[in-house]
Amino acid sequence: MVLFGAAALILFILVASRGDQSFAQYIRSFADTKISNKEVLSDNEIKELAFFYEHVMKKSKKEATQTAIDTLLNDKAIQHEAKKLKLSVLDEEVQKTINFQIENAKKIDSPELTSLLEGLDLTIEEYYQDYAYEKIRGKLIENKLFDEVTKDIQDPEEKGKVWNKEKQKLIKKYMAMNHVEIEQLKKKYL
Repeated sequence: MVLFGAAALILFILVASRGDQSFAQYIRSFADTKISNKEVLSDNEIKELAFFYEHVMKKSKKEATQTAIDTLLNDKAIQHEAKKLKLSVLDEEVQKTINFQIENAKKIDSPELTSLLEGLDLTIEEYYQDYAYEKIRGKLIENKLFDEVTKDIQDPEEKGKVWNKEKQKLIKKYMAMNHVEIEQLKKKYL
C-alpha cells in the first residue's frame, strides 16, 4: 500500500509537471493579476508537459498540448492566489520532499517515470533536482493554500469539497481576467 501511494504521488507530480528553472523566473515576473501575452506560459513549460501527455499518457499531440496548457493555467491560478496570500515554501521543505521522492522512485518500477526520464534523457536525480524542483515547490505551496482554505474544517471529505469548490473559483477568476492572453496562447499552439 505504501508503494502504491508513493507511485501515485510520483505520477501526480509528473502529471502536474510545469517546466524547468524558467518557471521560477516566470513566477517572479509578474506582480499583479493581469498577465501579458508573453508571460502566459513559456514554450518550454508547454512542450515538456505536452511531451509527457503524448508519450507517457498516450494522448494525441493536440490533446496532449491542450491538456498541458489547461493544467499549466490551472496551476498558475493557484500559484497566483498563494502569492497574494504570501504563502511560501522553504528550500529545505522542497529538498526534503525531493529526497523522499528520489528514494521511493528508486524502489518502484514505474514504466511512466522510466519513459519520461528516457524521453528527457535524465537520471532520476537530475529530474528531481533540476527539472522537478519548481514543480514540487508549486505543489507544496498548493498544499499550504489547501490548509489555509480548509483550516476550520475537520471532516476530510468536507475539506475536499470545499477545496475543490474554491480551486474552481480561483481558476475561473484567473481565466476570466486573462481571457485575451489565454485565447492568443491557444491560437498559437492549437
